[in-house]
Amino acid sequence: MKITLAGSPGSGKSTLRNMLAEHYGLKIKGTGDFMRELSKKHGYSDITKFIAEYVSEHPEMDLQVDEEQRIYGEENDDFVLDAHLGFHFVPDSIRICLRCDTAESARRILEDKKRTTEDAKTFSESIESSVKRREVMRKNYYNLYQVDIDDPDNFDFVLDTTSLSYEEVFKEVTSFIEQRISKNEV
Repeated sequence: MKITLAGSPGSGKSTLRNMLAEHYGLKIKGTGDFMRELSKKHGYSDITKFIAEYVSEHPEMDLQVDEEQRIYGEENDDFVLDAHLGFHFVPDSIRICLRCDTAESARRILEDKKRTTEDAKTFSESIESSVKRREVMRKNYYNLYQVDIDDPDNFDFVLDTTSLSYEEVFKEVTSFIEQRISKNEV
């Protein structure tokens, strides 16, 4: 079974990814994994250094990460891929998108002490950062691939997680997956 997860920042993708992997016995893969593999190929042990020093001067690395997703999807089974364009590069996957109200996602991000990639210190900074990040991603992906990451037609299942607990999200998503399995669509 191939599952791809996309969605807005703070919607619960990482938590769901881990829950699905454990429940179905799937491998976990994410965009960051592909970037780390490329950094090693280019002699970097520190991904932040790789991004700052190499990727900023070689934007084709982003295209390479996308190509690595495509290849991984073709050559592997039984995984959950946490990647904004996973649905595009692994079209034979169960394509799931999680949405979340901007204010709620900003609150989640701000309160998540395990997050080390967010600099926002206040609620308004967190909202502004989330909105800007999503706009930039949407524009960049459309310019590169003519794909609108916010178009619900790209997905098999879209779920608004704003008012749902992690357990409720998991229950909704696994219910959808089980329906697909029972119809032999997986």
